[in-house]
Amino acid sequence: MTRKDLDLFTRRWADAVASGRDDAFDELLTAGVVDHSGASPVVGRGGFRARTAAVHAAFTDVEVAVDGLLVDGDQLACRWTMRATHRKSGRRVQMAGINVQRIEGGRVAEHWTQADQLGLAKQLE
Repeated sequence: MTRKDLDLFTRRWADAVASGRDDAFDELLTAGVVDHSGASPVVGRGGFRARTAAVHAAFTDVEVAVDGLLVDGDQLACRWTMRATHRKSGRRVQMAGINVQRIEGGRVAEHWTQADQLGLAKQLE
């Protein structure tokens, strides 16, 4: 994939999370994608669908901005900011994070996320 393709790919990812359209993960992820974001690896697209559903269960007016993108061969690192309104408190909040992904055949085969969940929790105190 070219740099331009990866930029578009990353923006499609951000749009899928922001809109809650988890069907986009069928095109963005390999069937056996490995998500290394939690305590132990999770295989398959289901974890991504569940995480997106959880975001939309807790927040409305979700926006995800791509703040930066680095590409090195078949790997990319995306710095992002999510802004949303917390359903329970009505507060507008933001959370920053970084995704690192390994691309295989034009789809994500491995994924790592680091997000500022502590910063988000402090905004909701």
